[in-house]
Amino acid sequence: MFSIPNIIYVAKRKRLLDMPDNERKLHKRIVPNLGGIGIFFSYIIVTSLFMDAGTVTKWNYITASLLILFITGIKDDLVQISASKKFLAQFAAAVIIVWFADIRISSLHGFLNIYQLPLWFSVAFSIIGCIFVTNAFNLIDGIDGLAGTIGVFICTTFGILLAMQGNSGAAIMAFSLVGAILGFLRYNISPAKIFMGDTGSLIIGFSVAALGILFINSYQATSIIQHIIPTAQGSLLIALSILFIPVFDTFRVFTIRILKGKSPFSPDRRHLHHYLLDLGLSHNQTVFILLVANILIVALSFGVQRYNINLAIASLLFVSFGLFSILYFLRRAQMAQPVHSVVTSMGNTTDNYFAPSATTAMHTPIHHTTSTNNVIVSGKKIHIDEPEEALLDQ
Repeated sequence: MFSIPNIIYVAKRKRLLDMPDNERKLHKRIVPNLGGIGIFFSYIIVTSLFMDAGTVTKWNYITASLLILFITGIKDDLVQISASKKFLAQFAAAVIIVWFADIRISSLHGFLNIYQLPLWFSVAFSIIGCIFVTNAFNLIDGIDGLAGTIGVFICTTFGILLAMQGNSGAAIMAFSLVGAILGFLRYNISPAKIFMGDTGSLIIGFSVAALGILFINSYQATSIIQHIIPTAQGSLLIALSILFIPVFDTFRVFTIRILKGKSPFSPDRRHLHHYLLDLGLSHNQTVFILLVANILIVALSFGVQRYNINLAIASLLFVSFGLFSILYFLRRAQMAQPVHSVVTSMGNTTDNYFAPSATTAMHTPIHHTTSTNNVIVSGKKIHIDEPEEALLDQ
């Protein structure tokens, strides 16, 4: 919490800022994006201070993986790097914890009638899973407070359940990350004063992937947790539900993009937070709705965990796609309304008539104002070159 104001000050002084681009980025102000630095160091220092070497014996490997992602994220936040280089860093980090730390999924507990996994499949599946969840958090970090809020919920839930399992080391990891994110989140609630950047989203995504695997592997029917999760298959179901919002959203968006012949990382407006914003909701309202949705999915998973795991997961997906369908048609009706004019900052209007959609939003007309600092995009004023005094006064 104490480091974030200093990071904001230095970032503005040195102009290490995130610029609006009318594509992936929804903000209309120039904002520092180095909040991940504070998250990383708070997380690493606190965990290292309280970690008992006998609880998580592979903490050194986890730290090494996080350091790789930290360096990758900070470079991308400052100068941007290619997607292939980011993927290579994520792959290296995943290999370290899966192969060297042996943090991997060894059984699917009957899902698709699969139980114990062969070593090669377990390693490959776990590496892919770590990379996927890491990218999922990177992709939901699209509006103020979303990635941080969902990260706090996921880590808090895992921390409580891991403590009930008796895995105190993993619980310390989870609660340390909660504290690190909360210190940052105070300055990231809309209107955000700082973003976590790729540094923060990579660290959080990778950490929750590791916590999820540790939670699944730590299940013991003799621990306190058996009173609320009576079977091992229940631990797998609960873990999936805790990670639901980032995993469901990313899997859905990746699938649509691939089916349309595009790169899964190509920018568009198909994420859940885009749909909610298009209904006219604010950033804070969108974050609240997605948090409540995640909580409801977790509650539902506790209710269906005693069923066959295939049926239980199918029920979660059925409810999720049902809710998404409602959201989809509400947004479709909203976006089909014609826009007759756009009012510029000078009070002039420019006639338009179009129905924005996930595919047309990227080509929305841009109207320049007489000021060199602003442009109008769909009626939204975007500051593109704020004076130094304005930056330092924020």
